[in-house]
Amino acid sequence: MCARPVATVGASLLPALHIRAVFLAACSSREARAAAPLGSGGGGVRRQRRAMAAAAGTLPADAAPASSANGTSDIDPRAAQLLQALAIPPPPDYEMYKGAWVEHVLAPRQGLLSEIVTETLRLPEGAVELLLRFGALHTCPVPPAIPPAVLATMPPAEVAAARTRRQAALKAAGNGTEARTPQRVTEDLVIPQNSYIRVHIMPKRFPAAYSVSWADRIVANTADFVVVSKPAGVPAAPTVDNLIECAPCCAAEAVGYPERLLRVTHRLDQCTEGLLVLGKTREFVRQFMEMIKQGSASSNSSSSSSSASSSSSDDASGGGRGVRGGGSQGGTAAHASSAAGDSDAAEVSPARTLRKYYRAATSAPPPLGLLRHRLSVERRHQGLPFFTVAHGWEEEVEGSLTAELQVLEVTPIQVSEAGARQLGLEPGSPAHECVIELLTGRTHQIRAQLSAVGCPLLGDTIYQPLASPVLRQRLFEGDTCEELWPEGGRLLEEPTDGIGLQACRLEVTAAFMGGSPEAPAVFEAGTPWWRA
Repeated sequence: MCARPVATVGASLLPALHIRAVFLAACSSREARAAAPLGSGGGGVRRQRRAMAAAAGTLPADAAPASSANGTSDIDPRAAQLLQALAIPPPPDYEMYKGAWVEHVLAPRQGLLSEIVTETLRLPEGAVELLLRFGALHTCPVPPAIPPAVLATMPPAEVAAARTRRQAALKAAGNGTEARTPQRVTEDLVIPQNSYIRVHIMPKRFPAAYSVSWADRIVANTADFVVVSKPAGVPAAPTVDNLIECAPCCAAEAVGYPERLLRVTHRLDQCTEGLLVLGKTREFVRQFMEMIKQGSASSNSSSSSSSASSSSSDDASGGGRGVRGGGSQGGTAAHASSAAGDSDAAEVSPARTLRKYYRAATSAPPPLGLLRHRLSVERRHQGLPFFTVAHGWEEEVEGSLTAELQVLEVTPIQVSEAGARQLGLEPGSPAHECVIELLTGRTHQIRAQLSAVGCPLLGDTIYQPLASPVLRQRLFEGDTCEELWPEGGRLLEEPTDGIGLQACRLEVTAAFMGGSPEAPAVFEAGTPWWRA
């Protein structure tokens, strides 16, 4: 559906330092795991030796792919599993491969990329062609340098061979950034000897990309941009191993855009449904990102001014530390003043070029009005997906960012039968839907703030546990998962399907999107998936 053939070489997707880190798998005999035949088994030592042989271009004769009488490669069960995992679209009974399977190869000779990868990794016929369609191959002429700490663990002969190969590649291709940075490849091409190749054998799949009619989800299609209602479960941008099952590719096909991808202008979480603006021209992307930047500066300025008077605002709103969740500022009075359009509300929600509105589905109803927190964004914790921690508005936390949103209305709803099944809810379970205006744009802001007031989004397996103030604080302070969750299992889980969040409405006063201060351009999504 979203996978028409195309011939382009994309930009680098991973930073050089990370490339150097993963390249150890191909260069160190103690770490290597490339070049094992799919059906060989045999454990790590055999894989390590084959990796070094592939890097040196000295694979033994018995490493050639096994052939049957009719000249085709024998397909063992693992090879068949690989071809099934690469099917476009994936089969109905497809099970996601757990974890990343990445191989790192040095080209033993000059030749076609597809031939070298197929021979070195002994992949079944047709696999590399599919990997090229996914954009799962990355290559550059000069292999990354091996860090000194790793060189110290390698036998002298291997060190000398690695240095010789890299010097030969540098002499042939030069030392420029382009020569040393792996590029995504979507078309077969001839690569020089000693080129570095990173192969994502099992791209992460997004079956939700095939579950909708993308043409029906196009909200606006102009000469400069497209607005699409992205389904939950589909990434808003290409991933390092999958170029085709993402909104920019699927929307490009739906509108007949001549290039493979529309241009990304902003992000939307994979598990979130809703409006995504994609550019057709560089100039539009520049203008849109400048609009977001100016809006962010305006929001930060507003947050700073309202922060200075937060004590009196707490009294006026009836919120402060009395609001559920502890430490957030909010309450119905703030909502009432906003609706009345008084001067205090204007400080909180000034006229902006871009206004974003969301629908959020929760079990408990969140408080109406202004919610204010300080957020520690993108926290990293071993064994967990990254997450954002919400602190009370009056808490002084180093490095935290102000976060504000306005809960405009809250309504009891009936989740659809299909939505209840997907969310794991009992039929008739209580649910509420609120409309939110986002006043600042922070990572996972709505998810973290609603969780902090005891109203995590339906299906949000990261922020449902974080509704506990004790757990939030202990994770923030660095307690280990074993200390927090001695029963075992994952404490926080990345949602695999949709969560109760939809980017439902955009209002733009900028002329380049067809709006004006008097008559904003309005873009609206349809019924949210949990009620559809």
